[in-house]
Amino acid sequence: GDGQGGAGRWGLLRAAIPEQYDTFSIGAVLAEWMRTIADLPAILRQAVTLGLFSSAQLVRFFAMDVRPNVTRTVSRHLPPSLARDFVGRLMADPGFVQKAVLESSIAACASLWYEYRARGERFKDEMDLVMINTLGMAAATCATVWMVAPTRSYGSIQKFPWQQTLDGLPNCVFDASGPLRQYSMQARVGGFFAKLAELSAVGAVTGGATSILSSAAVNLRQRADPEWQPSVAVPTLGLASGGLGAYFATNANTRYQLIGGLDRVLFAHTNYLWTYLLLSGGARFASQYVGEQTRPAWQGMPAPASLAPVQIPRPAGLRLPRRIKKKVSKKVPKYQAVQQQQQQQQQQ
Repeated sequence: GDGQGGAGRWGLLRAAIPEQYDTFSIGAVLAEWMRTIADLPAILRQAVTLGLFSSAQLVRFFAMDVRPNVTRTVSRHLPPSLARDFVGRLMADPGFVQKAVLESSIAACASLWYEYRARGERFKDEMDLVMINTLGMAAATCATVWMVAPTRSYGSIQKFPWQQTLDGLPNCVFDASGPLRQYSMQARVGGFFAKLAELSAVGAVTGGATSILSSAAVNLRQRADPEWQPSVAVPTLGLASGGLGAYFATNANTRYQLIGGLDRVLFAHTNYLWTYLLLSGGARFASQYVGEQTRPAWQGMPAPASLAPVQIPRPAGLRLPRRIKKKVSKKVPKYQAVQQQQQQQQQQ
């Protein structure tokens, strides 16, 4: 009923509902959507046959696949391995695409705000350097969201034992266990350090690419004007690559693992997708704010705390209204004083 679980009809939270993997529940979902296992794409057919997909995950897939949308178009045009991983992330988290777009947008806006504070009046003149750093951070953040997102993809073929070992580790240390993936404490710790290595590579590549491209942009400008210098010095290749690699490995990895644990709790206890995305989005805004306080220093750029406060320029010709204060004399005018004296004489 509406009152079950203590949520009510308009409640935002509810009790967690366990996922069902039995054949009866899967058959009920297929019958509800008028589909059979043969109608499923090859990347999911084997997983459903083996009972690796729950009924809730199958409902999420049908809800995405039967309606024409951008997500379905992307999943159908990707290579099979990427399509399997993409759909697997959507099955684990239906808000994965929205989160990736939100995180990339927040990272881009935070980078733009830092660049504006650091470059001041030369922000527009150095837009090429600004865009190199901003696009680099947005791409690295999107890659981070992809790597630490929980997934339900099965059926990938691993040639080497170390690949099988890595495939058995969770992307998020707080991810839930499945029928064939029972995550122990050792596996979760191993997953954290595996993501530490992967994200360090993401940061190193991003820092190296932005440093090389920024140096090339500065050299092009100095060919036209040998005396031109950027307002913010371009970090060296080693400092940018090593520093940003360490930042993503430690700072970003820890933050996104904690957000993944929060998302698991929210997804299990919220009644509406918009509530889940709103609460998760608020946590991601706070996470980006915390990370942005130290990210430039790791990258070899001025720390935000050392930058001067932003002063909003006043448009030319704009004059603020001035308050005119009139002085009121407390002295009594002479003619009033004469009248008062005459009245006093008449009364006497």
